[in-house]
Amino acid sequence: MKAQEIIQRIAAMEVRGGSAIGRAAVQALALAVEECDGHNHAELRARLESTGKELLRLTPVMATVASAARGAAQLLEERLSTGATPEEIKAAFQTWASEEIRESEERLDRLAEYGANVIQEGAIVMTHSLSDSVLRTLRAVARQRKNIGIIATESRPLLEGRRTLEAASEIGFTSQLIPDAAMASRVKDATVALVGADAILPSGAFVNKTGTFLLALSARYFGVPLYVAAETTKVDPRTVEGHPPILGERSPEELTQGWKPPRGVTVWNKFFELTPGAFVEAYVTEGGLVGPGSIGGLRHRGAHT
Repeated sequence: MKAQEIIQRIAAMEVRGGSAIGRAAVQALALAVEECDGHNHAELRARLESTGKELLRLTPVMATVASAARGAAQLLEERLSTGATPEEIKAAFQTWASEEIRESEERLDRLAEYGANVIQEGAIVMTHSLSDSVLRTLRAVARQRKNIGIIATESRPLLEGRRTLEAASEIGFTSQLIPDAAMASRVKDATVALVGADAILPSGAFVNKTGTFLLALSARYFGVPLYVAAETTKVDPRTVEGHPPILGERSPEELTQGWKPPRGVTVWNKFFELTPGAFVEAYVTEGGLVGPGSIGGLRHRGAHT
């Protein structure tokens, strides 16, 4: 597979979830360097920079992509400072990508075990959107031989909740699909709310699919704890430096779906939103449970550092 093919899959949303997109970004960056036909350092740097910018343009909210782009740029400058040849740099990038992908998988497996410890026998878990961290946690629950139920929102407009419930059904759990508007009505019957995160801020707030804040508000009202399953690569290095999170908007057509709005009607389709850390019971990370007041200090460092 070529770097551009991975970028196209990300653009088409064939790769979903912050962790999976981050791993895809790492692979695309390494392939971009490998595919560079130039035999000088300037061409390698230019190819890597353009690939990183394209990935960030497509997924501006994703902390894992920002970390991957920064890690790749840092690796290149480190190798250049040692006088490495283009061939040696390409080999270093392949090693870096393999290590980053392997470590991400390992982090997810570890956090899943901690998350499974939180979910007790007979629990009803409510979730929103599609999260690899959540799905791995559910698989870990199954390995612990606990019988639980799942409630998932549709997660409009792209209906990621359906994919969540398809996975839950394969695991063997009973589950229920609900409209997003029914969050408050159904969360009162849940034992725990569990979501993923696309970016985490130093304040303990986090970015996730729009609708997560509504779930957090509803869960707080009914006394249902909200846990956020996320590897520490989700702590956004840009927000650590003081930059605001980039939420962005998506195409109005995702909402209108062929309907032509009347004159004067605008469409608001912000795909991501910020949920304050005050609503988070704990972050479930590869190092265990972490309170929202402490998560900002746990930013993961790249494997090459």
